Amino acid sequence: MYEVITSLQNPQVKTWRSLNRSRSARLEAGLFLAEGEHMAGEALKQQKAQALLIDQRALDKYDILAENPRGASVYVLAGHVMEALSDAKSPQGVIAVCAYPAPAAPCGNLIAALNGVQDPGNVGTVIRTLDAAGFSCLLTDEKTADPYGPKALRASMGGVFRVPCVQCPSLPDTLEALRNSGFDILAGDLRGEDFFSRRKTNDKVCIVIGNEGQGISPAVMEKATLRLRLPIPGGAESLNAAVAAGIMIYDVLREKINGSDPFRL
Repeated sequence: MYEVITSLQNPQVKTWRSLNRSRSARLEAGLFLAEGEHMAGEALKQQKAQALLIDQRALDKYDILAENPRGASVYVLAGHVMEALSDAKSPQGVIAVCAYPAPAAPCGNLIAALNGVQDPGNVGTVIRTLDAAGFSCLLTDEKTADPYGPKALRASMGGVFRVPCVQCPSLPDTLEALRNSGFDILAGDLRGEDFFSRRKTNDKVCIVIGNEGQGISPAVMEKATLRLRLPIPGGAESLNAAVAAGIMIYDVLREKINGSDPFRL
């Protein structure tokens, strides 16, 4: 069974409405919203959803989700209530309410780090790429867009539920600790050596992507073991941050697949 909510003054609705406004609101509530059929479905599949919200006008469409919520509470919302919660241009009538992840430590042998990447679309796209390539986690600093904001979530296409995102109080300190534990830190640098001519990397690798306009900060760049430049023989001055990340992620993956038996992430 499910609870029907028809008022914008409902205390839970007030909390849910706040979640798309800011990272601080999400942190304060300990929640975020995963909107749309695909994202809500992924949240349920990965058992990350605390609640499932369904527009009463779309209840027939999502009856399978409502009947198998995998431990999530189900709420049916009046149309105007669902519209007040939606951040999408074309709302699909279903939202999963998920717990904002607790602080965690970096994990795995292949990871990436974002240093001041401010476009949430870029952040989400990097997460989607890491998910596809089987990387273990993503590190972010305080200047990087929130991976659990609505635009980043949409761009991640559900990858955010499989790739842990670790916000670092100090990204330079975290990278130094990784370097001391045997990680190669690969930093994108327009003045660095050719990316495709780099030496063979260690078994453990962290790829660092910098701010869209300013690049990697000096404090973070100091921690790099390799400063690498993607070739740009054409007229563009630089590559989009998410595109650059994708090229580096998949070339490191190629290197590990070709050089590791068995290949371990």
